[in-house]
Amino acid sequence: MPALLQALPEAGNKQANLETIDRHASVAAAAEAEFVCFPELFLTGYNLGSALRDLAEPADGPSVRRMSEIATRHGVGLIVGMPERDGDRVYNSAVAVDARGRVAGMCRKFQLFGAVEPEIFAPGADLTMVTMGARRIGLLICYDVEFPELSRALARKGAEIICAPTANMTPYFEVPTTLVRARALENGIPFIYANFCSSEGDLAYTGLSGIVGFDGMDRARAGKSGEAFLHASFDDLSAPADHPLRSTQLRDLRLDALGAVQA
Repeated sequence: MPALLQALPEAGNKQANLETIDRHASVAAAAEAEFVCFPELFLTGYNLGSALRDLAEPADGPSVRRMSEIATRHGVGLIVGMPERDGDRVYNSAVAVDARGRVAGMCRKFQLFGAVEPEIFAPGADLTMVTMGARRIGLLICYDVEFPELSRALARKGAEIICAPTANMTPYFEVPTTLVRARALENGIPFIYANFCSSEGDLAYTGLSGIVGFDGMDRARAGKSGEAFLHASFDDLSAPADHPLRSTQLRDLRLDALGAVQA
């Protein structure tokens, strides 16, 4: 089963946030979860401006090595938002570490948000799919969710579930309550949306993290405030292709005709 944590990390304190990851990996293991998804930039905090460049680490850096140790010890996969350094570039990324401690992949945020993110981060160039255990997981980060083309592309690549670490702030309550459900429904696959809660500097977060089934209906939903640890059974999240409540939009889309329409 998938799990998520809604929480606010300690700004700039990677050690404290790794301890939080460790603690909730233990909770996930006790719940028999296969993996747990943490929010966007959970390793460091989000609202730190240019300091994120100094806090960034490579994909094989000490924080990812610590996550690998945590995942191995608890037998639980981790999806964690972090600032990733690759040469001179810094990315708003999410690392996926499987239950054996292997790095399954690194997702780089495709659609950077607002005026500040592009000043700090380079945009990702590809969409990311990882395999963790028997699951094919598509990864998006926050603002990526608001572009239906990205979820559709992951679904067409064979994603069985989409996980989105996020730092969604007020007043954008429609993202967790409407858009996440729409992405799940129109593609017929479950969606995991892990958000911050409370406030960080001048940003107030919407909370409302959720686990949404293939039919666009909530299986678990956090409140607007306060920490929450959510999980749900894969059997309850997914359905076979011929299920009467499963959307046929993905199958019926006339891709061959789109070129003429868009020309």
